[in-house]
Formats: sequence, C-alpha cells, structure tokens
Amino acid sequence: MQNIEDKIKIGHIKSIATKDKLAISDKLIDLFRMFNISALCLKNNMIKFKGYSVSDIISVLTLFPFMALSTVNSFMLSRFKQLIDAQKDTFFRLKNNEYYNWRNLLLLCGKRFNKLNARHDDHHADESSDEPQCLIFDDSLLRKVGMKIEFIGKVFDHVTKDWVLGFKLLLLAFWDGNSLIPLDFSYHAEKGNNKKYPFGLLKRQLTKRFSKPRSNDAAGYKRAQEVFVDKISNAIALIKRAVKHGFVPDYVLCDSWFSVKKLIKTVRQLKKGIIHFLGMVKMDKRRYEYQGQQLNAKELIKKLKPTMMKRAKKLKAYYIEVVVNYSDIGPVKLFLTRFSKRSKWRLILSTDLNLSFQQAMKIYNIRWTIEVLFKDCKQHLNLGKCQSNDFDAQIADTTISLLAYMMLSFHKKIHSYTTLGALFAQYRDEFIEATVAEKLWQLFITLQLTIAEILEIDCTKMIRVIFQLPEVNNMFKSLSKIFFEDNCSIEFKKAA
Repeated sequence: MQNIEDKIKIGHIKSIATKDKLAISDKLIDLFRMFNISALCLKNNMIKFKGYSVSDIISVLTLFPFMALSTVNSFMLSRFKQLIDAQKDTFFRLKNNEYYNWRNLLLLCGKRFNKLNARHDDHHADESSDEPQCLIFDDSLLRKVGMKIEFIGKVFDHVTKDWVLGFKLLLLAFWDGNSLIPLDFSYHAEKGNNKKYPFGLLKRQLTKRFSKPRSNDAAGYKRAQEVFVDKISNAIALIKRAVKHGFVPDYVLCDSWFSVKKLIKTVRQLKKGIIHFLGMVKMDKRRYEYQGQQLNAKELIKKLKPTMMKRAKKLKAYYIEVVVNYSDIGPVKLFLTRFSKRSKWRLILSTDLNLSFQQAMKIYNIRWTIEVLFKDCKQHLNLGKCQSNDFDAQIADTTISLLAYMMLSFHKKIHSYTTLGALFAQYRDEFIEATVAEKLWQLFITLQLTIAEILEIDCTKMIRVIFQLPEVNNMFKSLSKIFFEDNCSIEFKKAA
C-alpha cells in the first residue's frame, strides 16, 4: 500500500493555503501523518489490490467538510477533483463495501489518539489533567430525506415532540481528562407500536426501501442487525467493547433515559468493580431501600427534606445526599437536587459512595461534552448529511465524520484553539478563499479570450500587453500568492 503522498496530489492541497509560517494545508497533512491512516487501514484489513488505496480515498473523504462539500458528486464537479484522479465509482464502492470493518477502524484511531496524547503530555507535564476519565454515551437524531434509504423510518424527536424521517445515532465517547474521543456507535430505527404503519411508513413505502443481501460474516451484516436491537442492549455492547480495547474509565456517564438497572449492574460487573456509574435518573416509581423501608424518589424527598436538605452556595443548588440500597446492585448514593425552592427535583445516582455533591455535579457535567460533539459534527463535519440508499455507506460516512472530529480535537489540544468550530472555520476559509481566487482567474482568462475573439486579435499578445501595465501586474501577483503559480501558468497556456 502506498503512502497518501504518493498518489494524492498533496501539492494541490498546499496550493490553497496562505504563506503563513505554518500553512493550514501543512497542518492538515501533519494530522494525516500523525494518525497514520494508511497503517491503520492495513491493520484493519481494509485493502484494495487495484487502483487507489483505501487510506487515500478515506483521506480525501475526510477533507470534504473543509472544501465546503458534502457529497461525492459535488466533489467530482469541484476544482478539488484534481486531488485524486479516481472516478466517483471508486468512492461509492468503498463506502458501500459490506466487508470493511469501520467500527474497528474508529477504535484503532481512538487508540492512536491516546498514544499521541500520551506523548504530548510527556512533553507538557504541566498541562496534564487530574480529571477523571469517563465513558459517555448518548443518542442523537439524524434527519434524512430519502424514503428509499435502507432501514429508513420515522423516529421520535424529543425536542420537537414529533415523528420525523431518519435514524437515531447512539454514540459512545471517551473523555481522557482533556479531550473527547468518539469510539463507537450504532444506528437505530424505531418500529413503533402501530402494526398498521411499522416504522411510521405505509406498506408501499416499506417495499420501496433499498435492500441488499449481506454475507453473515461481513461487518456490514452485524451493523445492519443492530438497527433493530434496543438502545440499552447496544449501549451495553458498546461499553464492553470499549473496555475490551483498553478504554477503562473511572465513570460511565449518561442521561436519565439510559439509567436503568440492567445497564448500571453491567457497569459494576466490569473489571472487578473498578468502574463506577454516574447518571441522571428518572423520578419514577423505582424503589430504594432506606432504613428498612422501600421508598421511591418522591417519598425519599418527603421523608428527608426537613432534616437533610443542604445548600451548595457555589452551585446555587439545594440538595439531599443519602446512601440507599438499590435492588440487587447494592448500596448507591443518591443526590436529590433542585436549583431553587420552586424548581423541579432531579435525581443523580452514583455507585461511588465517596463522592460529595459538588464532586458528583462536576463529573456529571462532563457529559455535556458529547452534546457539543454532536453539535460540532453536524454543523461542521457533515454528520448525518449522507443520503445514500445503502446502509453500509451511511455507516462509512458517519465514521469518516467522527475521524475528522478526532483529528481536529487533537490539533485543537496541541495548538490551544478555543473551540473546535473556530479551528474548522480557519481550515475551511483557506480552502474557500482558494476556490474564489481560482474562479476569478478563470473569469479573467475567459474575458480576455472573448475580447480577443471580438476584436480579432492575438490573445497571447493582448495578455502580454495587459500584464505590462504595473497596476494589473501587481494585482495578479497578489492573487497568485493564494494558489500555485504553476497551476496559473498551465491555465494561461491552455487559454493562449
């Protein structure tokens, strides 16, 4: 397998950067080198024996957001097509390949992130964090517009309280104390209880959905089966897989939807109980044993509020802290809290009995980082934008978005950018600036050809005369700084 620089025209990437001390394009290439996608693809057995290597194509696909592109077709029509001579079918075949293990590739990149992070911290000991390491998972809605997409259906949007066409993305990420690393995910459809309209679709709509046979030993087959598995079971599988690959956290964090007994019990059984659970819990009818009584959350508040309620001044919150027994899980610590005397009570459960209320709130707030990840990936990195009918392509596209996030997160860490969005904007703007510059150049050449044709004079001589004018010469010298002079001269010769 050849290195990315051997086949992709890296010079063309560099041509769209400004001539700062360290060009934006150089930083992007450095990221590809550091993560060594080529070696990771080889290790993951993602190999092509003809044409462009898998790593070459993945690298180009990863650059799409920085080019303000979201689809292969838009790439083929753009100036960035010169990055690689491959035709669009090359990209489609890679994304639709059921045998490529995208899950393992993301996990391998996560491990690579950890190694790079460890090296960076060794050289910057003062920047190391004492924060606990956490596994965080949550789901997010991915809207779609194609009724023929494989496994497509209507899912419930908890924000708008409505059913919309799309998938639910369940994502697991690892917080290392400084950065959030996306590790694994699964897609989910919701069949619903209406037998007449399963997945919220008419029978004729169901029959028109794309489908393809998959071999039972293909990675794509296993991903397709997960669509119909409940999210709690898949969340448990994601956690077990991450721990098996060496991502052993201090805490597993989640919101109230996932805080069920089955998941909490599983977390406590991993690694001989060294991993704790910390999450928001619904104020439902589940009961906890306190002083020989079985009480639910509301009954606990009524009993303990007069004598045990405290106020945390820094957090501006009232809280009740109590240790209870929860089913067969054993002792857990409950934090019943509200932020004013009129607001609703909320319940946080921790299996770590040594946590104080302030510590529990600080650690639980780390869970917010996964919400930021969803926002950044959707806004900047094309997460959920894929409209391919093939489910394997949907998995590939999401993986590539998360790979781009991972690379930007590491770059943000070592270069101290305030936000990932600011870093992305700087990358993208350099690409867009180059696109505008080239269009201006092409417009200039077209204008000269048109004038020369109307006046019936030699175009080459006319352009030479124009460039002898000091004002024009200086203007195009400034313009040529944005992209390769070689590229300009080629276009000039073609036009002449």
